[in-house]
This record gives sequence, C-alpha cells and structure tokens, in this order.
Amino acid sequence: MGKIAASAIATALLFTLLHPAMAQAPAAQPASAPAQQLLTGPQLDALVAPIALYPDALLSEILMASTYPLEVVEADRWVNANKALQGDALKAAVDQQSWDDSVKSLTATPDVLDMMNGKLDWTQQLGDAVLAQQPDVMDAIQRLRAKAQANNKLNSTSQQTVTTQSVGGQQYIAIAPTDPDEVYVPYYDPAVVYGPWPYPDYPAYYWPPPAYIGAAVIATGIAFGTGYALGRWVSGGYRWGGGLNWGGRNIVANRSVNVNNVNVNNWQHNPTHRQGVPYRNANVNAKFGGTNARTGNQLNFRGSGGQQVLQPGGGNRANLGGTNPGGSRNLGGTGGTNVNRNPGSNAGTNVNRNANVNRNANVNRNANTNRGGGGGGGANVRARSTGATAHVGGGGAARGGGAPRGGGRRR
Repeated sequence: MGKIAASAIATALLFTLLHPAMAQAPAAQPASAPAQQLLTGPQLDALVAPIALYPDALLSEILMASTYPLEVVEADRWVNANKALQGDALKAAVDQQSWDDSVKSLTATPDVLDMMNGKLDWTQQLGDAVLAQQPDVMDAIQRLRAKAQANNKLNSTSQQTVTTQSVGGQQYIAIAPTDPDEVYVPYYDPAVVYGPWPYPDYPAYYWPPPAYIGAAVIATGIAFGTGYALGRWVSGGYRWGGGLNWGGRNIVANRSVNVNNVNVNNWQHNPTHRQGVPYRNANVNAKFGGTNARTGNQLNFRGSGGQQVLQPGGGNRANLGGTNPGGSRNLGGTGGTNVNRNPGSNAGTNVNRNANVNRNANVNRNANTNRGGGGGGGANVRARSTGATAHVGGGGAARGGGAPRGGGRRR
C-alpha cells in the first residue's frame, strides 16, 4: 500500500506541473485560466534586476536555460550528486546528458545553476518572459545597466569589461569577461547599484551574496566571488557561453573564439527540452505547444523515500499568478498584503531537491540545432585577489562547485 500511495502522489504532482492552472484553490475556478498577459516595463525591470549586471556570456546562458526549467532542476541535482567528478571527467559526463546546451553550460557555474533551481518560480517566470517578449526583456536589462552606470556602480574591473556600443543610433552597454576564458559572478544589492527604485508596487528581486562576501562589501556596489576558469570548454571554434546582439535584440547561441567573427547564430528555443512544461502565453503556446512532448529523460518525481517533488502553494514560494494560498500576491495578481516579487502567470512549482533524478534515458543528441559549441563541464575555479575592486575569494574547488552558496530572501 505504501508504494501504491507514493506512486499516486507522484502521478498527481506531475499532473499538477503539466496543468498549473489546476494548482489553485478549487472554489469557483473557471474551466480554463486566462492566458498570461505580457509583463509591463516595471515588472520586467524587477524580474531582471538581480542578473542585469552579469557579463553577457553568462547572462545569455541564463536567459536560454530559463526556458527549460525542468532541465535546470535535473542538472542541478545531477551536479550535486556527482561532486566527485572533476575536470575532464566531469566535462565528459556532462557531455553524455541530453539537456539543452545552455543548461549543460551552466554546470560549469554551479552557483548560478543552484540559484536558478532554488529560485524556480523566478526562473520559470524569466523563461516565460524570454519566450513571449524577448525584446522587452533585453530593453529592461539595458535600462538597468544605464541606471547602474549613471550611479557610478558599473565600471570596468579586472573581472569584467564594460563598454558602450552604438548601433543604429542607439547606445547599448555590453559587459564581457576581462579574461575571455574566465567568468566571475557579480553580487550586488539592486537598491545600491541602481539607486532609488521607482516602482514601489514592483520591488526588485534581490539575491543575497554567499556568506563569505560581507554585507559591508555589497553596501558599496558590486562584489565578485571566485572565478570560473572555462578554457576547457573551448570547442569547435567557440568559447564557453553565448552572447547578446543588443542592436537586433537577439540572444546569440555561441561565443566565437575569433572576436572578428561576424557570423551571428541567433538562438532559437527548442520545445523538446521543455519536457512538457506548459507555455502560459497563448501566442507562445501556438508556436511551440504542438511539439512540447515529454522525452525519455525525465525527472523521477519521487525522492529516495517517495517524497513529493512539487508542493504547489506550499512553503515560502509564491504561486506564479493569481492569489496565493499563503496570502501573498505576485506582481501581476491581486489581493493579499504581502508583496511576493514574482511577476507572471498562474502556477507555483516548488521542488524538493532531494528527489532522485532519472538518468537512465537514452541521450538525444539531435535536439539542439543551433548551438555550435559542444557541451561539457568541469571548469576550474580559482580566486583572484584585487586591490580597490570588491572581490572576495571563496573556497573554490577544481570542479567549480566549492564556493559557499547564497541563500534567498526578498526585501
């Protein structure tokens, strides 16, 4: 009976993920929830605030991977379950996984992957926005970069180089790793780097730094932790990471080793890697929904002890839309008094990260048609001390996962 009950729970939870509108309270619920509305400028600014100052190579990977939330969860669990793998062995093991290349790439920056898994509501909302209104998302990032630069908080450092580009009469701010094969994750408080936040109804998301970066450092601007050395990711003429074509407002799938390479490989979403997670926007669903089939490489929706994986409306996570069972509201919803900084649609998907991952599926190597670089992992991590720049070295390990990980709070 125990196994039957656990199986029934897992089946019900999977059904909840695939039908998020049914995760709400059943009373007086319409047969089908209204289609997700596009986010406004203030909502988008709040959504991208914690990542807008990331280097373009890393930011592009986050934007692409956010459209594949289940693979983000699976990859983070896999990384945590395979910490003994290092260097080339880890890279080879990641290569065998069937995830999208953007998700594979983020295994080389495990703190970022862990953040996306731990903030799954935010990740899914970001992915929904990227799919439904990618140009607006990129405009929001540029607005915030301009604010930080005007506030004298976004400058070139030994970790990253900030440049202003002019395209078609428009000015765009680009951020690149100073060493093209080493990426640092910036940590900052939006209230410090952007100045007074103009949208009280939509406060900015804020990801606190790891414990080894002191509050006093964050209070002055941007801090950098350990650097991820990514030279072993060079493959087929491409470095680790993607890029951003600001003038065309496109995400670029690859980053060429040759900086003079003008061939731009714009990213295209691959619904195969969506793994059945529904598209909340009607136009996006019309474009991709018909091919959004679940593949063999799925999450095992039962933990080692039959724990439930999804907890709709539970814990301190917000539902992605409508009124939360916990009394909070999202950026686009109504009711409730506690502001939960989650713009977007209408399903909360909490994940118990102790659940097992089903890794026995066949590898589908033909799913990604637009990523030139091969997958892989095993980035070396090393700390680099600086002078005036706020950089704090953590306990990096050779595989890139040794730095303490930051928790989550919302102001």
